[in-house]
Amino acid sequence: MQFKELSASEFGAFEQAHVDGTYMQSTFQHDVLVQRGWQSQYMGLVDDNNKIVAAELMDSRALRVGVLYEVSGGPLIDFDNADLVKLMADETIKYTRQHKGLVLRWLPNKHTRSLDNDGNTFKKFDTAFIKNLKAAGFTYKPSRPVVSGEYSKITLGYEFRKDLTGLTAETLEDSFTKDARYATKKTRQFGVKIRQLGYDELPEFKKYTTATAKRRGFSDKPLDYYQKTFKAYSDNVQFIFAELDFGAYIKEEQAKSAALEPEIEKLKAKLTASPKNKRAAKQLNEFTDQQQQHQKRIQDADEQRQQHGEKVVLAGGMFFTQPQEVSYMFSFTNEEFKRYYAPYLIQEHMMLLGIKKGIKTYNFYGVTGLFDGSDGVLKFKQSFNGYTYETGGEFSRPIRPVLYGLVNLLKKVTGRE
Repeated sequence: MQFKELSASEFGAFEQAHVDGTYMQSTFQHDVLVQRGWQSQYMGLVDDNNKIVAAELMDSRALRVGVLYEVSGGPLIDFDNADLVKLMADETIKYTRQHKGLVLRWLPNKHTRSLDNDGNTFKKFDTAFIKNLKAAGFTYKPSRPVVSGEYSKITLGYEFRKDLTGLTAETLEDSFTKDARYATKKTRQFGVKIRQLGYDELPEFKKYTTATAKRRGFSDKPLDYYQKTFKAYSDNVQFIFAELDFGAYIKEEQAKSAALEPEIEKLKAKLTASPKNKRAAKQLNEFTDQQQQHQKRIQDADEQRQQHGEKVVLAGGMFFTQPQEVSYMFSFTNEEFKRYYAPYLIQEHMMLLGIKKGIKTYNFYGVTGLFDGSDGVLKFKQSFNGYTYETGGEFSRPIRPVLYGLVNLLKKVTGRE
């Protein structure tokens, strides 16, 4: 076995075919990181026939003392093979020690269990990777639920995933909960349209994500990130807008309201001839109520049109597509247009794209790991039917143990992180 630097094409082919492949370990992500000033390189183990048996996209950044080397979503390796895991770890340590490394951190794309909507364990997964990484000299820090809104700055503790296996464009909607089916149906009735953005529209996308981040109290990615991601990922990233044309929407609502008028007049005539006709009275109330709803929508939409213009952006999102999964990364919803349920249509659109591409997993990504009702985003994601997954956690191994110990001691004494 030889540990060596890999070419982009070698690494890319291996990652795209690997069961644990992820955007975090992709050549596209490497290009984004490098363009934004990070150090990032492809490393791997090859056998005597120069066949790759394990690989890692390894990022690095300077600390006050030494360098942190990190593998997010990796390495891509058979974690059941303890000897291979130890060899990969040892060779990575040797390499990074030659380049001022202080500590090595692996964040494998693995899961320990899945949980149902109440937070109960649904399925336990093979955790041999934990045992083998510990045996390879790593210290293990398991995933924990978010406390007081403080998310980990290192790794995602919990994510929500939906299995697309066996679903088709015709059966997808039936796999949702009643709430999501209702929302997607209403959104289509409203005439909401999905559109993929071009590069020049990213500042507008950024404007909306910034507003959402400010409202929810978290930081947004800079425009530079979105632009470099657009270029690096090309067809493997989708920036989506859900839009509504108020003029078309109002015409549709007017037509629906007008279509009820003949039925209402017929029922009025019936009641005039037979005032005690309970069935006709009930139907008249139902149709009148429907007509009033249409009129209310027309009035509200006309007011919004006067305030915001003829066409508006209701919601949007950014997604990665990989052979292994569709990844839901960032999104926004314009609060004044929540009544149109646009986020539901966006999610359905991307799931349909995943099904079309033969992708088996739809990853909604981050949730808090809390099931006490405090995670509002979780309820939205659960409406599409899936499970919360507890991720594999963090694994750290000192590259220079003595120096690493001294640095940690100094941190404790000074109170620095």
